[in-house]
Amino acid sequence: MGDLLEPEYFAERLKAALDIKNRELESLGLKTYEFDPLYKRYMELANILGSRIIDTSSLINSELYKDGKKILFEGAQGMMLCIDHGTYPYVTSSTPSAASVPVGAGIAPKWINNVLGVAKAYCTRVGEGPFPTEIHDELAHEIRERGHEYGTVTGRPRRIGWFDAVVARYTSRLAGINNWALMLFDVLSGLDSVKICTHYELDGKIIDTPPSTISRLARCKPVYIEMKGWKEDISDIKNYDDLPQAAKNYVRKIEELTDVPVGVISVGPDRTQTIIVSSELKDF
Repeated sequence: MGDLLEPEYFAERLKAALDIKNRELESLGLKTYEFDPLYKRYMELANILGSRIIDTSSLINSELYKDGKKILFEGAQGMMLCIDHGTYPYVTSSTPSAASVPVGAGIAPKWINNVLGVAKAYCTRVGEGPFPTEIHDELAHEIRERGHEYGTVTGRPRRIGWFDAVVARYTSRLAGINNWALMLFDVLSGLDSVKICTHYELDGKIIDTPPSTISRLARCKPVYIEMKGWKEDISDIKNYDDLPQAAKNYVRKIEELTDVPVGVISVGPDRTQTIIVSSELKDF
């Protein structure tokens, strides 16, 4: 990638990009930028970062083919924010699915051999869009405060809902999830009962997958099962077998409804507050 740092090449690309951006800024009545100061600043950064700019696809493939190393890819956002399969237009600009990793990283699909689906023990959503399992009463506020469910940048409170097995099954199907990592499990401690959405009711019919249009999803009503909660503090528990029986019942019901085993359980914010349930994940 060294050609990107050649002054003539870089200057040409910067001028072209700056011309477009300045016209956009000018149309909005915003400040435009001069070429020379930007060019100088970027070249200063190039001298610092240049040696670290490489062809990452080549590097990763080399590690996979030659050395047989394990490589961990981390995604972001949730499946319902996928631009192709999410609640459009309330989505992000890409796909959070594990299926996007080969394209983004420049590797072959065959190298994706274990997908860990990260899910909260309850559901949250930021901003607008249908949210069938949303909780609207004081309990939502209680869970929000316990889980510190506020936007990292904006501080905006997140919407709170019960675990949605309909969305979890859908996510598993699209991403090929091998195990769930069930996060913020401790937040549900102390509740008399907990709920899991098993299906949706849409216009009088029971469905087990999200409908294809946003208007139909907005009409969906959750079909719940209600389970006994647990009062015990689980934040110091290290082994799955030591969890309260009601907590283990909740985990097993999620596994049953999604047909995906729970491999990791988080019982607190510290890295030591992680219970590894699946033996195949202990090496990661």
